[in-house]
Amino acid sequence: MQSKNFKKSAINVTLDDIAHFKIALLLPCLNEELTLAKVIRDFRAEIPHLDIYVFDNGSTDRSRAIAYEEGAEVVVVPRRGKGNVVRRMFEAVESDIYIMVDSDATYDPKGIWKLLEPILAGEAEMTVGSRVAESSSAYRKFHQFGNQLIIRMINTIFNSSFSDICSGYRVMTHYFVKNIPLLRKGFEVETELTVYSLMNEFQIKEIPLSYGERPENSHSKLKTFSDGYKVLLTIIWLMRDLRPLLFFSIVSLSLVILGALAIESIVPNNVFCQMLVAVSAVGFLITGLILNTLNVKFSELQVLYRRQYKGRRSILNIKPNIILEEEACKPNLSALRTA
Repeated sequence: MQSKNFKKSAINVTLDDIAHFKIALLLPCLNEELTLAKVIRDFRAEIPHLDIYVFDNGSTDRSRAIAYEEGAEVVVVPRRGKGNVVRRMFEAVESDIYIMVDSDATYDPKGIWKLLEPILAGEAEMTVGSRVAESSSAYRKFHQFGNQLIIRMINTIFNSSFSDICSGYRVMTHYFVKNIPLLRKGFEVETELTVYSLMNEFQIKEIPLSYGERPENSHSKLKTFSDGYKVLLTIIWLMRDLRPLLFFSIVSLSLVILGALAIESIVPNNVFCQMLVAVSAVGFLITGLILNTLNVKFSELQVLYRRQYKGRRSILNIKPNIILEEEACKPNLSALRTA
């Protein structure tokens, strides 16, 4: 569930507070030789004991070599698409806290402390860096329009109040990462990640952070129209899967209205066509009711499963009155190298 009003956590995170946590920096990468080294160095300057993983999605420049030079673990993901990369990240890496950020040097590394505070205070299982552009050229106009359209659709359909659905800067707990399903292949994975978090009642917090321009000669991989179209389709499919009663009710109502108009203008007083439209509309509505009941039952089973999750154990943080959930995690580096 999203927290609608962010309040500053009661703690100010320091390096001493996170020294006993295993923290992984996850960097999706596709031809980012101009910025990758800077991102690695900047985040390492903030948190020296980071385990850094670069998930290369088929770079043809020096990105992979730069990652090795900077001491990062490199995981090759042959199947193209950010969704495939994120899914591989969640499967392959074991850590207490996960920091996922794009490799394009547009996000502020110093903002990591603001993102960590709600996680360590037990106020959120995922924090999202809501992008605040430092200049008007940080966003392409169509990207900004598309992002706002997607946000409004998500907030309306799923009763949320997000300000940035597509942010690539997130901090997540181990429990969250290992209990969130992801199926999408491309940039629509961030929309899927947000919606599934809502539906699984994970606590999410957005924190405004500065968002800069890409360096000169560095280009975004996002294709405004094709990727925007995929994101819109993803919202529709997620609505069908997660809000079936609403989805099929809309389909049923649309069928009745459009069918009535078509019959009246093309074949007026045709009883067979009228009956066909009526039966189809009722069928869609019944389908929605059945799927909604199944969704409720699956949700109940998922809640019971999550209660029995054996990887969780309570620990007391060095800050008073703050209980955290920590997992004993060891990275399977051999598995990463052979991926």
